[in-house]
Amino acid sequence: MKSGRTTPLPVVLVDDDEGMLMLYAMLLKGRGIGPVMAFDDAAQLLPFLRRNEAAAVILDLSLSTVSGKELLEKVVEEFPQLPVLISTRIAEVGQAVSCMRSGACDYLIKPIDNLVFLAAIDRALGLARGPAHHWERDTASHEIVTEDRQMLALLRRTKAVSRSGQPVLVTGETGVGKELFAEAVHRYGGSQGEFVTVNVAGLDDAVFSDTLFGHRKGAFTGAQQNRDGLIRRASGGTLFLDEIGELREISQIKLLRLIQEHEYLPLGSDTPALSDAGIVVATNRDLKMLLEQGRLREDLYYRLCCHQIHVPPLRERRGDIPLLLDHFVSQAARRMGKAKPSYPPELLRLLEHYHFPGNVRELQALVYDAVALHEKGGMPLSSFRRRIESASGDSRLVAEQESVTVTFHGFPSMREAQTLLISEALRMSNGNQGEAASLLGISRQALNNRLRRKAGFP
Repeated sequence: MKSGRTTPLPVVLVDDDEGMLMLYAMLLKGRGIGPVMAFDDAAQLLPFLRRNEAAAVILDLSLSTVSGKELLEKVVEEFPQLPVLISTRIAEVGQAVSCMRSGACDYLIKPIDNLVFLAAIDRALGLARGPAHHWERDTASHEIVTEDRQMLALLRRTKAVSRSGQPVLVTGETGVGKELFAEAVHRYGGSQGEFVTVNVAGLDDAVFSDTLFGHRKGAFTGAQQNRDGLIRRASGGTLFLDEIGELREISQIKLLRLIQEHEYLPLGSDTPALSDAGIVVATNRDLKMLLEQGRLREDLYYRLCCHQIHVPPLRERRGDIPLLLDHFVSQAARRMGKAKPSYPPELLRLLEHYHFPGNVRELQALVYDAVALHEKGGMPLSSFRRRIESASGDSRLVAEQESVTVTFHGFPSMREAQTLLISEALRMSNGNQGEAASLLGISRQALNNRLRRKAGFP
């Protein structure tokens, strides 16, 4: 939401039947929902959404000028946080499934019962409403520390899809927090069972099958007793399969059966076992590329892509760095039994300019290392500088990021330039000579010697 906005966001109606637009608007206003923005020309929708925020969109699928399905896909792609309800006179299961896979949050068949329509709207708006800052303290997503608009939209989407019963695919670079979103799906879904994690990278089919599905006594040499697989342990809960892009083809077939039929075969058994576990998968790979390369089955690909949550890298949500820094400093100090250390304001400037290839996980590692080495006083900027320089492979990176502007009146002498740079470094470090020396790239002793000479001491 935009900062300071107090008026409700509009519900946007798109239908080339003016009678339906009037009916929808009347029902919404009777429910106290508004304002309402109605378009009988579908071409007006995207330009409007690019200029304005909205609470939800009700989109007719059978538009006369454009394809409602294509318009749905464009809206979902550009505005993934926006609930979109599809209305249509075509009561086809395949069409409904296709729209839900494309990102629609509901599918309504005309003529729509008034109570059904209002219930669907209430569900959609219930997901979209609420002040942004409440989401950080949501019990289902409390470990996801953020105030970023895109991340908050993903949390709303996570809540929306958590009870659908369909697989959820979480994508994103290494270290962005995919497992935290998978856990949020589990908690939002109200599952009573366990959240069970399996990293499938590098597992051959035999290990994959035995790990997930278990085996019966005598199924293979050494199988001296029955073993329940992890899918049994996840009963009534959620099975989270990480690195799904690494799964072997024969294992893909077994996973597809589990998703489609909710059944599996333990090794050595002829009787299928049933599973009610929810399925969440994650990958940092491009599944569409794997599909094109023939390394991922097409039927499994479309099953997995029913609900997709793409977690952005930290460099695209730099506004969260102060929150995450403070969170990790507090967390690390608590776990190490230390008092929470302070840190110089220049640290934030340094971190906000770093590109973080390892994302949130890298930031956490930087903080934990600094807190572990910290003994007294504030945390030194130098410990972060060394790690970042090492990770970037370029010691000039930090100096460039921390460059300052000093204004000279005329061309300065070397002595004047040195004096001004030292003064600026001391100002930025709030008088901390150790931090000022680090900013200048010299030792604390060298800085102290220069200050002594400046003060007239030998």
